[in-house]
Amino acid sequence: MKPLVRLARKSMLLWFGAAFLAGGLVCLSMGIDDAIDERRYQNEGRVAQAVVLAKSIKSASREGNSGTRYEIAYRFTTADGTTVEGTDAVDVAAWEGLEAGSNVAVTYLPSTPEANRAASSGNIEPALAAVVLGSIFALIGGYFFLRNARRVWRQWSILRQGHVAQGTILAIQPTSTEINNVRQWEVRYQYRDHAGRLHEGTSGDMPPGEAHVFALGDAVKVRFDRAHSEESVWEKPDVSIVQPGAMNRSKPAAGTPVWKRIVSWAGMLTLVFVVLVIGEIVVPLTDLGDLITQNESVLRATTIGLTAFGFVLFMGGIHYRIFSGAGKPMSHADLEDHLRRTRITAGRSYLARASTYRFKGASIGASFQDEFSVKEAKQAWKQRAWRISVRWRANFIVMAGVLLFTTGLCAFFVVVGTNGVKLLVGGALLYAMVRTIAAFARA
Repeated sequence: MKPLVRLARKSMLLWFGAAFLAGGLVCLSMGIDDAIDERRYQNEGRVAQAVVLAKSIKSASREGNSGTRYEIAYRFTTADGTTVEGTDAVDVAAWEGLEAGSNVAVTYLPSTPEANRAASSGNIEPALAAVVLGSIFALIGGYFFLRNARRVWRQWSILRQGHVAQGTILAIQPTSTEINNVRQWEVRYQYRDHAGRLHEGTSGDMPPGEAHVFALGDAVKVRFDRAHSEESVWEKPDVSIVQPGAMNRSKPAAGTPVWKRIVSWAGMLTLVFVVLVIGEIVVPLTDLGDLITQNESVLRATTIGLTAFGFVLFMGGIHYRIFSGAGKPMSHADLEDHLRRTRITAGRSYLARASTYRFKGASIGASFQDEFSVKEAKQAWKQRAWRISVRWRANFIVMAGVLLFTTGLCAFFVVVGTNGVKLLVGGALLYAMVRTIAAFARA
């Protein structure tokens, strides 16, 4: 099981998908439950006049209340003569207008009178918003989780049952991945399958110190699937199987020491804890939380709509760039390489690369890869390059989508979170905005 755990730990998109899937399912489940309850109240609910017994205020707390709740305790009699007592939260205006002994309309379910609430309560919009947001998160998370879980499982199967072959290192090259500000490297190798055919594969991301232990021409151990020999797994070698003299080659400087990483994480966690505590005890912040709570339904719908619109813009910009004719035409070899990269291998655990993949017949495709600095984006914006350039038109659409999606998602947690979470997420969002604006101003 250790190789399986190791492969899973390396797959960042697997854990990304798991987190989004879990959060989405929880949100979806809560939204469905609330929607079912709301429908029951609308279809089966009966209205009765209740007598207010007492009023109370429950301040926001880390234990559950995201904002101050203005509650009333009441007593009413059902149509069959049963006396029932209940408690519910009402808006501050209604709370201030009620006194002990005054009447208030309540809604109850005839089959279970214990399920009751103030007649002014109830709104299906938050439930529907939770269903929509939970569905989006669950679909995105489920796609990444299932896709990468299948890849990890396939890699593990090849490690356990794959045919052993000796590979030869063809290249040692940097990747686009950085971990703790350290650029990761990969080793590209070549091997022959049981039928004598040549295939290629990659080791997956590794620290530069590990990658530079090897050199071109070194022998490495590879496992491949006999049924699909183009699918191979890099089996990380021990020092004993590295060719003599390889360990003496110069290696780049090591990354950040472990103790510094621990200190950095501890400092970050301490800062998060302090911010959460401050958000719960500072009076102006709790007042702001109360204001948000009073308008929670509208704010939820707004933030969810902003998040969804940003996601549509982001994906739309990418598709526009590809299908507008501005994308780079893909040759037959490019399409084969694209299919190779989407197959199940150990090349990169989160972007698995297969060795080779061949097909015959006509083919057509397009792709794009773009990099630009903040200064270039600023100049393009000033020159209104989007009017004549498909590239910059698509880039600005994608950038707007990312901005709206991030803002909407963070704002949603500001709306539904406790006061401490509001301060933490709101502060992070404000910091990111300030840094982005400052970067454009300096460019």
